[in-house]
Amino acid sequence: MNSSPSEILLEARHIVKRYPGNLALDDVTFRAYRGCVNVLIGENGAGKSTLMRILCGAEAPDSGEILMHGQPIRIESPRDAAAHGISIVHQELSVLPNLNLSDNIFAGRELTSLHCLVDRGREDMQTSSTLQRLHHPLAVKTSAAQLSLGLRQVLEVARALAHRCELILFDEPSSALSPTETKTLFAVIEDILKSGNTVVYISHRLDELMHLGDHFTVLRSGRVIGDAVRGEVSRDWIVQTMSGHSARQSTPRKYRQDQPVVLQVRNLSLPGTAHGDVVQQPLHNIAFDLHRSEILGIYGLLGSGRTELLESLAGGRIPISGDVRLNGIALSMHSVAETVAAGIVVVPEDRQRDGLVPELSVRENIALAAAGTPWLSRSKEAERVYELIRKLRIAVRDIEIPVTALSGGNQQKVLLARCLLRSPKVLLLDEPTRGVDASAKAEIYALLRELADEGLSIVFTSTEFEETRSLADRALVLCRGRVTTELVGAAIQEHALFAAASPSIINAAELSQGEVAVS
Repeated sequence: MNSSPSEILLEARHIVKRYPGNLALDDVTFRAYRGCVNVLIGENGAGKSTLMRILCGAEAPDSGEILMHGQPIRIESPRDAAAHGISIVHQELSVLPNLNLSDNIFAGRELTSLHCLVDRGREDMQTSSTLQRLHHPLAVKTSAAQLSLGLRQVLEVARALAHRCELILFDEPSSALSPTETKTLFAVIEDILKSGNTVVYISHRLDELMHLGDHFTVLRSGRVIGDAVRGEVSRDWIVQTMSGHSARQSTPRKYRQDQPVVLQVRNLSLPGTAHGDVVQQPLHNIAFDLHRSEILGIYGLLGSGRTELLESLAGGRIPISGDVRLNGIALSMHSVAETVAAGIVVVPEDRQRDGLVPELSVRENIALAAAGTPWLSRSKEAERVYELIRKLRIAVRDIEIPVTALSGGNQQKVLLARCLLRSPKVLLLDEPTRGVDASAKAEIYALLRELADEGLSIVFTSTEFEETRSLADRALVLCRGRVTTELVGAAIQEHALFAAASPSIINAAELSQGEVAVS
């Protein structure tokens, strides 16, 4: 990336934005330098996404001004932002599942012919070209509903690129991507810069910020706290500036593998999906044991089967074969209701789509776990909700406020509280810290360790090396639906995880092998 930002493309001056009971942005001045990656850093609730919504026209500031090329501009809607060459790739995806890929990319900005009719052919050609550039040559008529979370993120990036914007705002673009797809994203960003365009980039992944960033702006509690350029920035500077303290190191748990087996999985396979002459099987003969008080990490790249494994254990996918036992009792694995009743609960990867109910309050979202259950009275329910809010240290002054008013880290804790309300035996978490900042990650890790120390057995999936290394007592690596290796304790290292997750290690000989149990 560039090393010496100079010309200012966009400047947001003295921006103020208030919400009821919250000053989100307090006299913020932010500059985006032409041809650079302008990194915006801050903990959840610092004001990053609010500033991005103002720049893309989704929100209006209470005061302040925005300049482009040194001239004041008015951005009162996303259409205004697009007219000025500004586009955004949101953290929370805005893909329209009922439309195909081409219609998603051109929704609201359709290409028309001379007769004012939508030019489907031209839209399809540009969609195909953009997806090729992203190294994802998907069929343009594919329904967006069929895409995984990672591919929906790719579609978001494609939408921004297809409209040839001068300034692209990336709000946590890699939060759902595998390391391989993240590298593709980085290559795309390099192409954007080479074309003379400019990027504003938000991420909680410090390695990404260090790799990409040319200019760094740090927000804390709605104010600009730090401003620096490449060469002046270190990981510790980022953490200390955004949080006010140095990076915290986690203390390893004292883990004993002689604890009793709580969950036993043998020969778990899912039905395959035909893609031309090739049948892709998301899970094939998965086998492992989960011990009491163990935190088991499932690491894998996009398409490895890690999410499908959790969905199967949660009862959301019906296997074609497999024996799953909880405390020695066989489960049919035919419904979510059965697995929840048995004591297996899941925190989904996409908390906005599959977890939270945005219309409900914090209390109501947590109490959903008790809906229709005669074993928990209303008064006992309220008592347990307050207890879990205190236990999980959910930062909320009024539990009746909408859950969407909370930061990403606190929303994740709300989902965790909902699961714990049922006093589960096994807790499943799919990407437990997706889209939360470094400080909130440390809090969630600490909470999960506390729960494990209290006897809860935990399985989590992650595409992050550091998360798997930091949180897991033991890690299983998946590649193309198979367990390729087991790593324990200090052996959970980046090179070992990536090597075992790489598709090149799956060969014909391995594909012919039978079940291998891991305990």
